[in-house]
Amino acid sequence: MKKILIYCTILVIILQGATYASAFEVRISGDKLSLHADQVPLQSILQLFADLGITIRIDPQLNPKISASFEDQDIQKAMDSILRSFDHVLIWESIEGSPGAITKLAEIQVFKPGKKGLMKQLGIRSELAITRDPRDGSLFVKNEILLRLKPGMSLSELKRLLSQINGTVVDSNAAMGIYKIRLPENSDIPILVEQIIKHPGVAKAEPNYAYPISMPYRDAVPSVSASGFSVPPTPAGAVPIAILDTGLDPSFGLEGLVLTSLDALNPDESISDSLGHGTQMALIAAGVIKPYGVSSDAETHNPIIPIKAFDDNGFISNYDIMRSIDFALQNGARVMSLSWGSETRSDFLENDLDYANSRGLIIVASAGNEPTGKPVYPAAYRSVIGVGALDPDGKSWEKSNYGDFVMLYAPGFASFPVGYKGDPGAYAGTSISAAFVANTIANYLSQNPKATKQEILNAMGGH
Repeated sequence: MKKILIYCTILVIILQGATYASAFEVRISGDKLSLHADQVPLQSILQLFADLGITIRIDPQLNPKISASFEDQDIQKAMDSILRSFDHVLIWESIEGSPGAITKLAEIQVFKPGKKGLMKQLGIRSELAITRDPRDGSLFVKNEILLRLKPGMSLSELKRLLSQINGTVVDSNAAMGIYKIRLPENSDIPILVEQIIKHPGVAKAEPNYAYPISMPYRDAVPSVSASGFSVPPTPAGAVPIAILDTGLDPSFGLEGLVLTSLDALNPDESISDSLGHGTQMALIAAGVIKPYGVSSDAETHNPIIPIKAFDDNGFISNYDIMRSIDFALQNGARVMSLSWGSETRSDFLENDLDYANSRGLIIVASAGNEPTGKPVYPAAYRSVIGVGALDPDGKSWEKSNYGDFVMLYAPGFASFPVGYKGDPGAYAGTSISAAFVANTIANYLSQNPKATKQEILNAMGGH
């Protein structure tokens, strides 16, 4: 996206409090705003803008009560009216797509004259609004769809479709030609998707599917010390591993192995990890911790690219996965570790992983911790290496999933100085197996940089 317009107004008119309907509602459709508020604090209103994906930067001391009521007013004029007591800046961005560019409100800044430096970001996202399709049990982000157009659909036709569904383009993935569309509150997304795909200019539409982090098992064996680690420098030619997970706790001594990092939900924020799972997987993928039964003789440390793609409740969305994959490719990852999955299949996610694989990224995913024999995605996509778990004796772990999509089995028990939503200790799961396979593949690629996925599988005894 490209920033295309900055509008600034500096007015000192005092906002008068009028009496309006008591409803508190904010709706954006294209470049139109509807607002109904009666003596509502300004920051509460702007929080709803933040929930719609608009960055809000405001002096924390500014929070007057706002009363206003209007429908489908030009956003620029509407914001001028409710922010007229303060200096404010509206920043617009251009969302590129095959039909042409669509502009959207990207950021609102509110501050006192000469006090712009006091602004802080409001409403940093920590949770996705997740709901469930009662028909098939799939999870998705409320009021959001992903959309791909057919070649030849014009910008005017796209805008007409958006108007018909009261949708707003909030982002796009240029590489995959996918738009993220936000719909009005309480939209019936599954039904709406069924209607949209009938449009002659639409190639594909899906809910913005979501997936939970794979729940690890605690194992009753002694844990390792929670003290820091001594991490040696990475050897020349070491292969970077991207880890799409819950993030990375910076207190565990991996700084020397981190090439770069990303918080996919809040790209301006430093990476963190409130759940612990991502830090656990980073320790395995980097080779700092080895699963039980693995020799510690050889040096296997690898540079890592940790990506916090899950929210604080442990959910990840398709669109944030796409953003994370783009970041991994842009920063030179050769291997990607995905220690999560569900039975929900997505054409968009499969296509994105196929694209990443075509760019030379070797993708590894956990097969799941329930022995159902049913395919779990992303492990079961054709471009992904699905990994099951072995117990410390080298036998198949009784809780590991299985099936034709499982290409490799690897050790799945390890002790960590960080817990998953709890204390440090010993854990078990295909998550550990996938991260360890990612480490092993990266080591192989460092010695065989031109190896194909099939050559890697052959070397590791997979199929």
